[in-house]
Formats: sequence, structure tokens, C-alpha cells
Amino acid sequence: MQIFFRCRHCFAECKANPAYDKGLVSCKACGKQQALRYTESHRIQNVVDRCVVCSREDFYIRDETRKALGLFYLLAGLSAAYFTYGASLALGGWGFYWHFCKYPKLTICYHCYAKYRNCRQNPRHKEYDLEFVAHLEKEIRNDRTFRDFR
Repeated sequence: MQIFFRCRHCFAECKANPAYDKGLVSCKACGKQQALRYTESHRIQNVVDRCVVCSREDFYIRDETRKALGLFYLLAGLSAAYFTYGASLALGGWGFYWHFCKYPKLTICYHCYAKYRNCRQNPRHKEYDLEFVAHLEKEIRNDRTFRDFR
């Protein structure tokens, strides 16, 4: 599992891996260490149940955006199929299939937008829900103690 999240201090992208990190990750941009809260399901089962950055349990599933490159391979194979008598179509299909398998779905936290890649899908996590996001925004506006101005 790979975890991509924003630094709390400088907002640079940080990377973490529960298999190698012991709970402290230092930011490559500002050098400050951040504590991450791994659970047993992160380390052993490779399943996301709680966010390591904000400790919340609200996630959604999204496709990896790099799948457009696989679609480009397929379209390039389709356009060259006339000239290569269909041989390039097989190569384009193989490129699309390879990218589809290489970049599986992402699990993303609703609150801190931490991205979890190369993990098993949790059946409780669904696609992006606009009603749930509207409910979260309403809670944030009503909660006066939630603000974190540094």
C-alpha cells in the first residue's frame, strides 16, 4: 500500500508506506516529521479502514486518472490497424489491458484527501457521493471549534 497525502505545514505531497514506516514520516520539502496512525488492517490485511492522517473513516473509491494513457494506446492501435492489417490493434489492446491492470482504483479520504494506492478494496467504501459531501460541508460550517489556523 502506498499513501499520498499533503504535509500539514507546507502542503507538499508526502509519501508513506505502512510496510516500511513505523509511524513517523518526514516531509521532503520542509523536513518536519508527521505522525501517522497505522492500524493492524493497514499493516497486515492491506485494507483501509481508518485514515492514517486524520483518523476518520469516510472514504470514496475513484479510478486512477492515468488510465487515459491506456486509452491512447488503444486508439493508436485502432488508427494504425488499417495500415498494419490489424496487428497494431492487438498491441493497442494489450497496452490498454496492461494500464488497466497496472493502475487499479484509488481509495481517497473525504476529509484530508489522502490517497491510498495498491490496497485491497474495502466493501464499505463506495463511489463519490455528493449528498455526503454536502452533509460534511454543513457540519464544518456549523462546528466553530473545527478551525485549525496555524
